[in-house]
Amino acid sequence: MVPLSRDRIEQSPPFTVTGLDFAGPIYVKNSKEKFYILLCTCAVTRALHLELVTSLTTETFLLAFRIFISRRGLCTVIYSDNAKTFKRAEIELRRLDCNKPS
Repeated sequence: MVPLSRDRIEQSPPFTVTGLDFAGPIYVKNSKEKFYILLCTCAVTRALHLELVTSLTTETFLLAFRIFISRRGLCTVIYSDNAKTFKRAEIELRRLDCNKPS
């Protein structure tokens, strides 16, 4: 069996190391709209944070991610698949220079 990576076994606050993915589409009763769920998983504690979103656009993801950060705190490591939404969000966050302290 492959050993776990260091960031998954070191003690740290919840959601310091986070995995992101989308689930859906989900159809809500009495609505013709599609909804999706942004799944935010803590890699250390396996805690789960869910955000309901209306689409898979980068803008919608960034709004939901902002809510996640405001509730759970900043992440030091984020894992995700190579979905277009996550790739574009990474470009947008790098453009905003999010790694530099203000």
